[in-house]
Amino acid sequence: MNIKIITCHDVYNYGASLQAYALQTYLKQKGHDVEIIDYLPAYMDKAYSSNFNRYMSIPKMSPLYKYKDNAFFRIVYAIRKYLPQLCKIVRQKGRKQAFDRFKHAYLHLTDHYVEYKDLKDVQWVADVFIVGSDQVWNPLFNNGRDPSYFLQFGSLETKRVAYAASFGVSTLEEQDVKRMKEWLKSFSAISVRETTGLRLLSNIGILEGQHVVDPVFLLSPKDWDILIQDRNSRVPAYVLVYNLGQVDESIKSCAQELARKHNLSILSIEDSNKIKYADKIVENAGPIEFVRYIKAARYVVTNSFHATAFSLKFNVPFYVFIKNVTSSRISDVLNLVALQERLNATSFEMEIDWTKINLKMGNCIKSSKKFIDDILCL
Repeated sequence: MNIKIITCHDVYNYGASLQAYALQTYLKQKGHDVEIIDYLPAYMDKAYSSNFNRYMSIPKMSPLYKYKDNAFFRIVYAIRKYLPQLCKIVRQKGRKQAFDRFKHAYLHLTDHYVEYKDLKDVQWVADVFIVGSDQVWNPLFNNGRDPSYFLQFGSLETKRVAYAASFGVSTLEEQDVKRMKEWLKSFSAISVRETTGLRLLSNIGILEGQHVVDPVFLLSPKDWDILIQDRNSRVPAYVLVYNLGQVDESIKSCAQELARKHNLSILSIEDSNKIKYADKIVENAGPIEFVRYIKAARYVVTNSFHATAFSLKFNVPFYVFIKNVTSSRISDVLNLVALQERLNATSFEMEIDWTKINLKMGNCIKSSKKFIDDILCL
């Protein structure tokens, strides 16, 4: 079959890149002809842009406004006003280059599109459109209100499927329900990544939704080994910290205690140098390095869903710390494998019975693969 996938694949986010790669690769392994639609609308491109020019526009209220057309004063204004942001852009340049290399090397992309109307104008050659995974339907983001991510383009004869789509919220506003109900009625099959998604589908009027695993689970550890090629043999044994957002004191305490008790260093994958307690900070890690460092870690301490997912995949002991436990994708996956004790733990001596965990996860993966195989055979 000729399959076109649309997802948020180009946003300089480890999970976004890796889930896109995983779904594409699994479908190709099944013998399908697969491409990812290279859709990057302006609202998304701007949000993740590292363009210096957007910081160099002098507003009217500034004393320097009369020099708004003078390049020197625009630079002075940008440095005075946005120095931390500009420094961060410089630090992130290598990281973004690693993401771009991954995209061009491993994602099979269509032509590039920047507007919904562009997608509507294309005469698509496809048997199936698939949307997902990740937060493609989050109404708090622009993409959650973009008809492109609800497959409102292409021939009506083409099958439409959602795989592991996420709403990213626990409730929907009335206008969201109305809009999504209209857009989703043309779908042949819908699956979601979180159990909360099933409830939201029910609120929309869709009762046939299925709960499936994130695409990164569809590939075996050997599949991931082929991608990452182990090159971490010279790195001293370490606790890996991946801390999204502000420094989390619980993550810090856990990592430091594990490092002290087991004589390990602390390694942090970051897009800035805010994790000052780490012995080593990796700022330019792309998606491949992200997976590689997780696999080689003795422990992983994080607040990231995909860091948790790859810890499970490679049987690396981990601890997760999050604020909102009741509506979390992390809570969902831990509930699937009965590892709730790894969430916001206060004791760090717990062993994991990986044989039981792998069996439970294997059953979830099996049912998720069956969902894909069944809908592609319809």
